[in-house]
Amino acid sequence: MSGFPLFSVCEVDVQKTQFHGFVLASALAACGCSESAPSGGSAGSPGVGGTLGSGGSGGAGPGLGGAPAPGGGQGGQGGQSAQNGGSGGAIVGGGGASLGGASGAGGTTDPGGASGAGGPNNTGPATVQLGQVRQLIRGFGINNNWAPIGSDAERLFGEGADALDLNILRIGMGPTGEPYNGASTYTDIDAAYSRGAQYIIGTLWSPPANCKSNNSIADGGHLLASCYESWSNTIAAFPAKVEANTNTKLYAMSPQNEADFASCGRQEPCNGNYDTTVMNGAEAAAFMKIVGPKLRAAGTIPMSPEASEWIHVWSNQSASGSLPSNLGSSDPLGCGFPTGTEKTCKPGAPFDDGYEYGHALYADKAAWDAFDIMGTHQYDTQVGHPWPSSVPQGTKEVWQTEMSGVKWWPEQGTLAQGGGSSVGGYNVTPTTHIENGVAVARWVHSGLVDGEANAWLYWWYKAIDTDDNEGLLTKSGTTAKRYYTFGNFTRYVKPGYRRVVLSGAIPAKVLLSAYKSDDGKVVVVAINETTTAQTIPITIAGGTAPASMVPYQTTATANWAAQTAVPVTGGIFSAALPTMSVTTFVSQ
Repeated sequence: MSGFPLFSVCEVDVQKTQFHGFVLASALAACGCSESAPSGGSAGSPGVGGTLGSGGSGGAGPGLGGAPAPGGGQGGQGGQSAQNGGSGGAIVGGGGASLGGASGAGGTTDPGGASGAGGPNNTGPATVQLGQVRQLIRGFGINNNWAPIGSDAERLFGEGADALDLNILRIGMGPTGEPYNGASTYTDIDAAYSRGAQYIIGTLWSPPANCKSNNSIADGGHLLASCYESWSNTIAAFPAKVEANTNTKLYAMSPQNEADFASCGRQEPCNGNYDTTVMNGAEAAAFMKIVGPKLRAAGTIPMSPEASEWIHVWSNQSASGSLPSNLGSSDPLGCGFPTGTEKTCKPGAPFDDGYEYGHALYADKAAWDAFDIMGTHQYDTQVGHPWPSSVPQGTKEVWQTEMSGVKWWPEQGTLAQGGGSSVGGYNVTPTTHIENGVAVARWVHSGLVDGEANAWLYWWYKAIDTDDNEGLLTKSGTTAKRYYTFGNFTRYVKPGYRRVVLSGAIPAKVLLSAYKSDDGKVVVVAINETTTAQTIPITIAGGTAPASMVPYQTTATANWAAQTAVPVTGGIFSAALPTMSVTTFVSQ
């Protein structure tokens, strides 16, 4: 739900949650937010709740504790919600699926806060469990739609001292079947590919107006069933255009960007009138089983339609709580707010009145078999949502393909009255401080840990149109701290690494995640959302511990600053985390 072209985000049964002064519709996912556990998947003991924030980044919201897990144990206790702009508490605990025994159905989670670490036991020392492997990390990336990369390719995809070392570029196809950005799209692809980008992925915003129920490419409207064949042919022809005009191929493509969002003007909570198309669950499944096989035949991996709210992959619930008026997010199917007061959108078949794209696709075997990557965004609730245990995931991956700080939602920047109706009566100015940078790191953490995403992409490199936090850089070109905190993942968690469980008791508002490579490299990303320095002993177990860990710190005054190597003694190292910071520890 990007700004000029704006976006939104968000899972199963739901509960109403207060978060940073607004209400989020949250999902109860059967798999919980804990990590896997050996021998039957025992769940974690109650986790430590988050403390109340008194400043800093917008809150991630309260975490509700997990429900008791059959075959597991007692779910974890969630953190408190933040006040006065502070970060919300972390969700910890919940039941875990077993790696070595029968699967335990996990505790339910609320999407209000990111998981601190999870794990089979949220007591005892923080422990990197090298033997408990989770998802493959494909990498990190950026979007260029409406915002060509041009001369900034080296900083985005290069390996220099100030570069992000991204490996994924997401491009857009317009209603004519050509790239939105014209020939510059092909230039950007080659610039990224020549610098090591491994994955070029595509999506689209709208078919031609004559294939829409509203006869317009903008402001929602549904793809007409009479155009399913012709439009799927146009989509399936796009990979050949990429291959013919660049030095590489299109790796994957989604047949619809943000099927749950309709652009709606400039008044809160909307931010423009631009190309959007709405699909209910049944429509998404019906079109997927037509377009998916055609994309495969074209040599491109089919991705599902992408929801703007991650919760809409598995639920009809939507986020509410825009700023300043606490309004609901775009709900083009009219399912209703707040949580629990849905009007006509009831869960389950025939899926023709609501979202829950994942369930709708799974209910139709041909549709389910027609794609390999579940695509989603992370807007509005700003957290990842677990894959429910009721739906076998198999080999399907999860790619979070777009997220940023958009107007009217937390981490948008600074909102102030003025500017007239053309900007909804409020102007927004971007923020570049470390508090926002830490919040963005929390988004990435939640996507990887709670949502177990294989890939995570930011929206734009530099903001255009609305001068909010949609870019890693401001509209004027100032590099924000979010650029560097994003880089604490992108530079050090390499493609091909696998996330591993990090269990144990973690202090409130400290988030830890761990990754390993096939050749024994270990990486730990630590986010300290507090206003005090933290020192946490971290154990490395279940494999060969490295000799030392080198910290790379991003703080209010430093960017990826290398510190003295920390020895690993007896499998334990001491992680010193400065106030309001992101530190990546890399083994050597």
